[in-house]
Amino acid sequence: MTRLPIVIFAALFLPGTPAVKQPLIVLPNAHYAVHEQIRARIENMNDQPISICVEYGQWSMKDGKLETTPLPFIVQRKLGSKWSALLIGPDVGSNRHSRVLDPKESAEFPFRLNDGGDIRLVLEYWPGSKGDWICGPDPKGGKRATSTTFLVR
Repeated sequence: MTRLPIVIFAALFLPGTPAVKQPLIVLPNAHYAVHEQIRARIENMNDQPISICVEYGQWSMKDGKLETTPLPFIVQRKLGSKWSALLIGPDVGSNRHSRVLDPKESAEFPFRLNDGGDIRLVLEYWPGSKGDWICGPDPKGGKRATSTTFLVR
């Protein structure tokens, strides 16, 4: 019986390991038109740097022309009750490079989508500065952050 108050006291008042906050994925709007530019921003809310992998081989269509769209996200569309990856994002292609976001730093990644529906962005990130780290499939210690769902029509 006396252990419960001690555990509660320790959890509330004793210093522990600081909680690591997920980076935020910020979208300026909740609705977009197909081919409209979406300016997604990553905000590192931590007191420590994070590392992300950016795919530099991606492109979008703008007025019938290709434009490059470096992207660190996996773009997913909801089909029924399941989410599936669209053929855009870091899981497609081979030109991935690491990027470090310092504490409280943000980075913007504009892109366009050719398909509509309920969309979300998934960011894989790694706590700490990985420097010239080579982005490979499923590096150990990775975490995920997910955006709110937005609509593209």
